[in-house]
Amino acid sequence: MTADLDPVETPALAETRRRLVLVGAGGAGRELLALVRSSPRFLAAHRIDDVVFVDDAAERPGSPAPVVSTIDAYVPDSADLVLCAIGEPRSRASVVERLDAVGAAYATFVHDTAVILPGSSIGEGSVVYPFVVVSTDVTVGAHVWLQASAALGHDVVVGDGATVSGGAKLLGGVTVGDRVFVATAAVLSPGVEIGASARVGAGSVVLRRVRPESTVFGVPAVMLPGAAR
Repeated sequence: MTADLDPVETPALAETRRRLVLVGAGGAGRELLALVRSSPRFLAAHRIDDVVFVDDAAERPGSPAPVVSTIDAYVPDSADLVLCAIGEPRSRASVVERLDAVGAAYATFVHDTAVILPGSSIGEGSVVYPFVVVSTDVTVGAHVWLQASAALGHDVVVGDGATVSGGAKLLGGVTVGDRVFVATAAVLSPGVEIGASARVGAGSVVLRRVRPESTVFGVPAVMLPGAAR
């Protein structure tokens, strides 16, 4: 609706303006910045008028947004909403722990072109890219990344901190554990379970349960030698 895209400015509204803080100014962070800037409904809904980075490399020449702090030195302002823009799931989980310890308040970013059907939920701090489709009765945890054109079937569960890469398909009833990485164009067959911190290789077709902290690849997907921990 036009009212959502162009809210009328009032003194009360001006006082609630927010700053979006992207933690991580590398490739994932720069990509997320571009997505946020292309989502006027998201910006209007959260009343965001500034987007900045926090990154361990305090000096990033040519950065498309200012780097205002290192991660260790960052202290959230009351107006800040945070998204952790670290691509690797376990590294992201570690940074989120540090952000939790300083009381960060998180946004949930859903790109304007994504489709989330009724009955589904997206956890705080999660990022949903363009053209993602989330079917009915899906539960997506906190700090999850669903990348471009990923598709989640009915009753899928995605654990905290997982990444579902572009074009991946999670068919009905799939369960993905915390910190799992599902690579580009992988297909997870109906009802399969992917254990915590496992990795599914690009283009793989998963037909059966994947053990925690293992890596599988292929059609059909098999565990790679030495990949289980």
